[in-house]
Amino acid sequence: MKKFLMIAAMLLTCAQVAWGYDDSDFEYDNFAYYVEEDGTVTLVSNYYSRTCSGPVVIPDRVLNKGRYYTVTAVRNAFYGNNSITAVTIGKNIRNIDEYSFYSCEGLTGMLTIPEGVTNIGKFAFGLCNGLTGVSIPKSLKSMGNYAFYDCEGLTAVYITDLAAWCRLRFHSFRDNPLCFAHHLYLNGTEVENLEIPDDVTYISDYAFYECPNLLSMSTGDGVDTIGERAFWDCTNLKTITLGKNVKEIKNDAFYNCVGLTDIYSYIMEPFGTDAFTDVSFYEVVTLHVPKGTTDKYKRHYPWYWCTIVEDLVTTEPGDVNGDGRVNVSDVSALINMIMGITAMDQAAADVNGDGRVNVSDVSALINIILGIG
Repeated sequence: MKKFLMIAAMLLTCAQVAWGYDDSDFEYDNFAYYVEEDGTVTLVSNYYSRTCSGPVVIPDRVLNKGRYYTVTAVRNAFYGNNSITAVTIGKNIRNIDEYSFYSCEGLTGMLTIPEGVTNIGKFAFGLCNGLTGVSIPKSLKSMGNYAFYDCEGLTAVYITDLAAWCRLRFHSFRDNPLCFAHHLYLNGTEVENLEIPDDVTYISDYAFYECPNLLSMSTGDGVDTIGERAFWDCTNLKTITLGKNVKEIKNDAFYNCVGLTDIYSYIMEPFGTDAFTDVSFYEVVTLHVPKGTTDKYKRHYPWYWCTIVEDLVTTEPGDVNGDGRVNVSDVSALINMIMGITAMDQAAADVNGDGRVNVSDVSALINIILGIG
């Protein structure tokens, strides 16, 4: 009899593992919860979560034995439940862990990930084919492997913070819902002319994967790296502007961007890159570069295939000596230029923008330094 009970217990355990059931510490409103070391709780799998139907609400907190617990995570809870039709995620959720809503094919319409969520685990929303849109909060830091695997019904991704999106870590292109949605909306408007903010240093891998409506892209001066496949298959991207501090463009960053016509590069020390795979540069792409840098660009692939034009101004008005700062040393340089002692950049020396370099520019420069003008 004892042996029979042991075998029965083992079979029950195996069945629970096969269906992804998690150990829980208590139940509240039929859902099961596991108490974490920090005193918060995770909504985990039980029979009810696998069989409930209709819209689901994940609570902010739950009660057990006279104590309230904050619900901060969901793990494996609704795996394979085709009967739930919508989900409202509680405001205290920080982690939507692996397989939480995997193969919930009854989920339809818009999915809103609330502000505060920092991580979405692997396969969390995989095979949720009924989803048509997903809203991503600025708090999100990472997306697990295949987080939105084969969500082929997606048509839109909504964000409110472009810098946060650029920093979001993807492990592969299938983690990014844009792989299927193809349309990125910033504060309700589809992104077509993309301007990366100055406080972004790294555009993450796969960040703008397959955005066919993207027409132009320019990096802020803070960007030093453009990630792998960041703009893969953005077929209508026509112009790219690279800020002066870009030091690396990773492999296939602009793969199959066949619509490219112009690249504006403020990079003073160019480097080679395999970022533009499947893009024909020969007599198609015009490369605009700073004065005096053509020979440097001609030493590197793929730039030497472009038509190169030196038409970019790299110094700011007032930075007469070209040291990247506007201060009293520029006043001395400007006076020396006016007196014919030294030759300087005409564009930088024409501080007031009247097309001439004279004493009025000295006054304008002093006003800039003093913060008057």
